Amino acid sequence: MSMIDKLHKPFFFTLVGLVCVGAGIIIAKIWGFELPDDLFLKIIGTLIVLILLFGFLLVVNSDFGQHKKLKDENYLD
Repeated sequence: MSMIDKLHKPFFFTLVGLVCVGAGIIIAKIWGFELPDDLFLKIIGTLIVLILLFGFLLVVNSDFGQHKKLKDENYLD
């Protein structure tokens, strides 16, 4: 397993975890969990930013991994 693959899994699992936390908070809010609206929006906004960040890092990591693999196999100079 290459170093890129080792970094790929934590990004993916972190991304899935953030989405699950966000879904849990939204479901709790729908079912009447008392959370002030401003705090709810701040938490959801923070989760959205983190999801976008980890999604971006996952894509960049995947792209560099593919580029490195092609270079290692002498398909790229």
